[in-house]
Amino acid sequence: MSSTRVRLASLVAAGVLSLFGCAGGLDDERTTPAPTTVAPSRPEPGPTSEEPADDVQTTTAPPELSAEEQDQADIVETLLAYGHALDRARIGEDSIEGIYPFSRDTAREQWVTQLMAYEAQGITLTGMSELQVLEISVDGGTAEAKACVDVSQVDAVDANGDSVISEERLDRTLKDFVLERDDSAEVGWYVVEDTNRNEPCDG
Repeated sequence: MSSTRVRLASLVAAGVLSLFGCAGGLDDERTTPAPTTVAPSRPEPGPTSEEPADDVQTTTAPPELSAEEQDQADIVETLLAYGHALDRARIGEDSIEGIYPFSRDTAREQWVTQLMAYEAQGITLTGMSELQVLEISVDGGTAEAKACVDVSQVDAVDANGDSVISEERLDRTLKDFVLERDDSAEVGWYVVEDTNRNEPCDG
């Protein structure tokens, strides 16, 4: 939508200052002619060659998605939101409850248990992961997805500040997800299984 700016012109009125003076006696009267005010002439507006601005914009509505495309878009959104909420919980920026609108069952329970174990062991996690969805297949109310998760920026240190990450950890690993359709979910799907293959994404 274009906005039209209206410039307001200030109108300034010019005042005429009259000076009056008198000198001498009765025999020496002087008259001062009344000042004459001449209205300034205004030129008649001439024709203009400027064309009016075209403020009309053409907008194109986004194409409607098919039911299959909408499912895939919702699943991708669910997985990205789930991964981001899980990262925030792992590094202590948010509660593990942040994954509840996007997960349930095994996927939720395993991370609640895992984060409780980290806390009990005095392990602190830092860094965010990156999730890229590679494949999605939908069968009615169930979907399976394969993703690549980059955890190269994620570290875990113990109470002494020493890293507990294994040297054999893969920086980019494949994950399998199972999702179920549910209208009560934030984006219409819940992650119910979250399994790390321990296989490289490029393998």
